[in-house]
Amino acid sequence: MPVKSLESYLFERGLVGSYPIEYLKNAVLGIDVNHYASRLLTSKREQYLDAIGGFPTSLRMYLESDLKVFKEFNITPLFVFNGSLVSTQLESSGILSGNADEANAVTVNASAVNSHNSSMNSANQFTKENKESIFIQRHKGWTQWNNLVTSNKDSYIDQPIQPQEAFRYNTIIETKRFLSDLIAYFIDHDILYQVAPYCSWAQLSYLLTNGNIDAIYGPTDCLMLNNVQKFILGMEFPNKEFRFIDKARVLREFGCSHEEFVDIAMAVGNDLQPFTLPPLQIYPAVQLFEFALEMVISTGTNFYAYQLSNPVRNESLDCVDKYRKGVSALHYMPVLKDTGKVEIFIEPETASNEGDSPKQSQTYSTGNVTDIPEDISSPRPIPSDVHDFIAQQLPSEYYFYKSLGLISGKLLDTISTGIYPEEPPLDHGSTNSYRKLVKDSVEVFKNNEINLLTQPINRYYQIKPIKQVKWFAKDDPVSITNRMTPSTFEKINHLVVKTDLKDKSFSISEFINLIENSKDLAEDFISEKVLFPNSVSADKKLKTSFDLLSTSFLRDAYILGFFEYNLNKKLLKPTVWGSILLQFNKLSIDPEYHEAFFVLLVFFKMNVLSLSEDTQPPAPSSLSQATLRSYPRESLYILVITRILTLFQVEQKPTNYYGPVDKKTLIFRDHLDFVKENLKELFEAVTVSSLTSGEFDRLSIDNSGWQKNIVRNLPFKLSTPSTVMAMMWEFFLQKYLHNGNAKADAFSLVVTEFSTFKSVPNLNEQFMKSQDFLTQCSALLNALAASKLIKSEDAFLFAKAVEYSGKAIMD
Repeated sequence: MPVKSLESYLFERGLVGSYPIEYLKNAVLGIDVNHYASRLLTSKREQYLDAIGGFPTSLRMYLESDLKVFKEFNITPLFVFNGSLVSTQLESSGILSGNADEANAVTVNASAVNSHNSSMNSANQFTKENKESIFIQRHKGWTQWNNLVTSNKDSYIDQPIQPQEAFRYNTIIETKRFLSDLIAYFIDHDILYQVAPYCSWAQLSYLLTNGNIDAIYGPTDCLMLNNVQKFILGMEFPNKEFRFIDKARVLREFGCSHEEFVDIAMAVGNDLQPFTLPPLQIYPAVQLFEFALEMVISTGTNFYAYQLSNPVRNESLDCVDKYRKGVSALHYMPVLKDTGKVEIFIEPETASNEGDSPKQSQTYSTGNVTDIPEDISSPRPIPSDVHDFIAQQLPSEYYFYKSLGLISGKLLDTISTGIYPEEPPLDHGSTNSYRKLVKDSVEVFKNNEINLLTQPINRYYQIKPIKQVKWFAKDDPVSITNRMTPSTFEKINHLVVKTDLKDKSFSISEFINLIENSKDLAEDFISEKVLFPNSVSADKKLKTSFDLLSTSFLRDAYILGFFEYNLNKKLLKPTVWGSILLQFNKLSIDPEYHEAFFVLLVFFKMNVLSLSEDTQPPAPSSLSQATLRSYPRESLYILVITRILTLFQVEQKPTNYYGPVDKKTLIFRDHLDFVKENLKELFEAVTVSSLTSGEFDRLSIDNSGWQKNIVRNLPFKLSTPSTVMAMMWEFFLQKYLHNGNAKADAFSLVVTEFSTFKSVPNLNEQFMKSQDFLTQCSALLNALAASKLIKSEDAFLFAKAVEYSGKAIMD
């Protein structure tokens, strides 16, 4: 979040300069991803993203266009992602409660939404309430859609109803949802990237000071940095211009010092201190900075002094604490340094800013170094309570893996905060089956993940209480077992895949081939000795990315119950679930779909919802009442087909989706997405535990190899597909039913309703490919039913549904 209302005020005052992009020729440009994406992912460009899920395809389009301009001028972009939140950010975000209060706000009347949105003009709004706005707007969108369907139920037969209310809101789209997708894109296109340990623009400040980059493209928060005199605020790529801020000019025009500017920024609210402090809450949000500056210039107001002298004692203590934490986070922000260590970056002091006097400034730490005047010629002393306003520090090795995108920040944040938050999914997660998934995930996933990550580090974390907090039951947290005897790593560290194949990339298909070709699993994949002691020579350790990831997948599969393993008995064999996994190749399942079908296997194994079972409470169907009444059997076919197709990624051009929506399909997609997210985190934890223990010879791979061979090949990383392909089939079959089985008319409806001439260039090919996907899934379900792992009725129903869809598409 940038300094509140500052950007618009800078434009009003004419303080934003402009230069041709040519001036950046041959430069290395550090780009703050949050700031960059906020200019691309506006609510107008992705209106229905939260109604269909998936990756925002328009982002790829804009990114590709911008990269062409960079290439034209030989500009090397370095994209820096935001990392963990600091203390005040966590407090304002509501994350630590799973955003329970914000999620519960969806129970408000739809009529109250408008009053809520108008209240967003109040200055007393911050990140937490932006999240509430998101949840309320989603609820409003679905409420409007339900009302629309109800009011048209007598006239709606086979022409899908287009929603009138967009699923959008006045906040930026959260880029953390798509971090792995963007990293995969950057790796594929040889684009430099980095995930900061904490604040992305502070990491860019360090890179600039260290000479790693030549310029920063970032938010207005950069004006609070001592060492950044100029930075780029925006890029006008069509005009091939960039907008920049000159701090000396800004401070001169404002008539304030750098110290006073930071004081104002901490009072109005900024990225590191998101709250608006007294007495500024009474002013409109769009004019916050203007009023605050006027108070400083006209009356000499010092907002820190105001917090100290606030007559409301409780409010004063709270606001002083927020202010101090914000300033301290600015002065003592940890960054990932060239050495590979995460250390506090002390900015070089400067007195060169016009309007900025060389007087001594003060730091506002929350602990031992409090209000100590500092000598600008000597290093600023580091307080002993950094953990209080930043976070508890984890080993630098963890942050290194995080910087690559190898492990997501959520698990690491869980260890440092003691909270694993479960926020509501896109459909709000009101079904019993989804909530059971959340509850069961502690035993199936979280206990093992946290144990794997806390065992190699300080004993404090091994006994630290860690809880899962759910948005639907925030007062009933569940303790995560981070201490086990034996530990999870001790249970799995003799399971080893060692082939030393350097040229082979990991995939689930290759892993299955490896297992199938083994004549004795115990002999080939149970190691007599563990690999992590220093006494083990480098040649006996894991040396290739294929071996590292295959070892992790084997251990994952064992933890999830796909293999039976006993070290003492020298036993390793697939369970009945593992036997199904190993049949993927025999069932002629395309390797492209192995990951999707593995997610489906784990979902069925968790046994919270069968394929044909309706959710409780049920969601309204997007099919017409005429279809449901006249074609009950075919309606059931459509239900099971669309559920499975939420795993199918349609090949489409980047475009802003604007078409039909279906909450029933989205709900099932959210179930699968939750399982996939947990599989991703488990795989990350298993892999990192192997790396930190020393099982892998880390010197056997270079920087590029870490990204291309390890990070890019990690399974379960990319976003779960959207519901678009499922809905195209849904409304194609409905039209087919009501129009005398005429394929041409049904196809014409899909082309029109989904604007496929813009997004899906070869619609027939995608339908045929998805039909093949369904056929392969039917073979998998038959195998599951034969092993009594799912209901035989579900397998039979799905087979008949695929037969029906095949007939429709082949007509």
